[in-house]
Parts: sequence; C-alpha cells; structure tokens
Amino acid sequence: VQHSVLRRMLHRSGQFFRATFAPVRPVEIAALEAILTPAQMALFQRLDRSDQRHSLDVWNTLRRAGHHDPDLDQAALLHDAGKAVDTRCPLQRLTVWHRTAVVLLHKAAPNWLIRLAADGHGWKRPFAIHVQHAQIGATLAEQAGCTPEVVDLIRRHHEPEPDNQRLALLQGADEQN
Repeated sequence: VQHSVLRRMLHRSGQFFRATFAPVRPVEIAALEAILTPAQMALFQRLDRSDQRHSLDVWNTLRRAGHHDPDLDQAALLHDAGKAVDTRCPLQRLTVWHRTAVVLLHKAAPNWLIRLAADGHGWKRPFAIHVQHAQIGATLAEQAGCTPEVVDLIRRHHEPEPDNQRLALLQGADEQN
C-alpha cells in the first residue's frame, strides 16, 4: 500500500512540474490543423499552455497505442476545454496552484472541495470550474461544431465505470498524463 501511495505522489509531482514548465511547440499546433476545425482550434488555443500540453500528451498517448479515431482525437485534444472559461479574468482561471489544491482536497477533504465548488464565487470560482469543466467543455465543443460522440466523450470523461470503449481509452490516457 505504501509503495502505491508513493508512486501516486511521484506521478502527481511529475504532473505538477510538467504543467509548470510545459513547452508547446509550434509544430505540434500546426499538426492539429488536420484534426480540428478553425472553431475547435480556437477552443484549444484558449487553454492555458499547461492544459494544451496535457491535451497533446493525452492525444499522443492514444496515437502511440495505435488509436487513430477522429472523434477520439478531438475528444482528447478538447476534453479539458471547460477549464478555460474566461482566460482574461484571473478569478475565472483554473491555475496550476488551484489544481494542486484540488488534488489535495479531493484526497484529504472531498467535502470541502464540494462546498467550495458549490459556492463558486470570487476566489472559489476555480473550484467550481474544476468540478463543472466536463459539462462546460461539452457545451463549448458542441458550439464549436464537434460531433455528438465527441461532445459525449468530453461530457463523460470523468464518469466512473465507463460503458463505452472510446470513453475508457480517453480516461486511461487522461489518467496517464
């Protein structure tokens, strides 16, 4: 059990440092033009650099595993689009520090996370964004012209016990990254 906890802590620490120092190369963005429409690309580009890196990593994990499904590609690239609600306002952004607090609260005090998210005003807004990002992202993806399958994958990407193979693949790649 202790080995599992240590491994999980190291994994999360690695995620934190990758998110903090995540490069996104122009060649990677250029490759997305074959996968995302201009409206979907605009949605992807609203994401913070760390979320872009994470989405690219999720997509690359699926590609390396041999999955070349256009709907799954779009869902991987846009699954966290709901985290970029309004990047102009600092109180509307889910920063790497908020994400760290979310991970800690989720493990140590999940009821606090639920209470913070339920209020959702002022400094608590990022916690609400975290809790609601799948639904928000699905709505934004639908507005950007994604297929109903892509919208459903985004909406459900945090649901336990997926009943859909594509959803299970997306969740597995998301968890790895």
